[in-house]
Amino acid sequence: MRTYTACCLLTAFIYLAPAGLIAEENIGFDSGQDFEAVTQRLQALEIQMQQLRGGEFIFTQDAPFERTPLVHDAGYVSEHSCPNCKQSPSTCACPGKAGSGFPTVKVTGFFHLDGGFYNQNAVNRATLGDIEDGVGFRRARLAATGNVTERTSYIMEFDFAQAQARFVDVWMQFKETPGGNIRIGRYRQPFGMTELTSVRELPFLERPTAFALSPFRQTGIMLFDTALDERMTWAASGYRYLSDNFGNVYADTGGYGIATRFTALPIDYGDSGLVHVGLGYSYNDPGRDLVQYVSQDEFFVGQQPNLGPPGLSVLPLVSVPPNVNTGAMPTERTNLFNVEGAASWGSLLIQSEARWARVDLLDGTSTTFPAAYAHMRYVLTGETIPYNRQSGVFGRVKPAHPVDLWCGYWGAWELAARVSYIDLNRPGVPDATRPGRRLTDVTLGLNWYLSDHTKFQFNYIHADLDDPILGSSQAQTFACRGQLDF
Repeated sequence: MRTYTACCLLTAFIYLAPAGLIAEENIGFDSGQDFEAVTQRLQALEIQMQQLRGGEFIFTQDAPFERTPLVHDAGYVSEHSCPNCKQSPSTCACPGKAGSGFPTVKVTGFFHLDGGFYNQNAVNRATLGDIEDGVGFRRARLAATGNVTERTSYIMEFDFAQAQARFVDVWMQFKETPGGNIRIGRYRQPFGMTELTSVRELPFLERPTAFALSPFRQTGIMLFDTALDERMTWAASGYRYLSDNFGNVYADTGGYGIATRFTALPIDYGDSGLVHVGLGYSYNDPGRDLVQYVSQDEFFVGQQPNLGPPGLSVLPLVSVPPNVNTGAMPTERTNLFNVEGAASWGSLLIQSEARWARVDLLDGTSTTFPAAYAHMRYVLTGETIPYNRQSGVFGRVKPAHPVDLWCGYWGAWELAARVSYIDLNRPGVPDATRPGRRLTDVTLGLNWYLSDHTKFQFNYIHADLDDPILGSSQAQTFACRGQLDF
């Protein structure tokens, strides 16, 4: 529109300026031929402008701004038109050929520095052994992200906190295809609200124990998009299962899975208030016919193996032992079901999920493992907790006034509380592992957001562990974290 207006003004100026000069300065032409020559030059200039902008108007002496038919009007496509949408250049949304601005690269990263102290009763110590206090880097990640065209993006993210660097997210993505957005590579599967919440934005140090049942990161291809003015999200993914920490899968039997997730906002007043509901399902045929579910008490410091037995990279090498653990189960298939809900009012958020894993064992029997959690968050300083409409999860708190002691600003402060439950103490779990156990955690948290990119978190965790042989036991964990991201 700006180009069109500029062309019209310039044409009018060129056309009227000589007349104004003639009238004001009493300038005349020696002959009609001189006037005709000037007119022809003006026409040539106007035609050049018409060609520069694709052509909409042509200058003539009798009708200076008479519109002429475009090639689009005649049903043809010129080099200035969009062959896909058949629209005029001024309204066509199709991108042109990627120029020198691509590819782009942006480096991002963050680290989590954690510390924890344990207090166990005698039965808990007999069940799990003595859990040592510890300090360590839970995560230390670097990523390169960017675009290779306007609609093709990528990310390559690696974690250096463990003994050996390993893959986190490594994928390519094509957005706004006729069927939606397409992602190919290693990524978080569309199952669960807590799984799709970035670890940079977790209100607690770790995800709830229900996370143990999730397929989480696998290598595959996913189709996803939003609908109804971003009041709904949907995603469907197919992947190889189980992959190791480098995204690799080796299996002659099975090794496939699918995951789907649908969310909606039946009530939507933006970040000031909304209600979120969602459903998820995942089917998995594990490679090498083995599945294992395991979880700590929502805090972990130590090393994890890069390659576990038959692709099961779940057991820690040092520090915090697993509180619940099925052991490696000979499995034909698993079916996972998830229900999620959340509601926010200003600075208050309530979120909950419940899920079930039905495991069909190779001996023909089946068992079901349930898990659930509910948490509440309240921002004491009045900021709201933003909702990410692209992924259907809640994001990070951004302080209205970042910490500045000279100005009396103390950032944003948030209180959080969570109850989580998982029961791996079910029939069919191998006896040699001391049947899976049942764990109930109560966590209280205080989060201090110094800025958009820096925060400290403090958690108190009370774990109630039920072992079918040794009985009930308790442990308390006092933990903290420092996070910086860029």
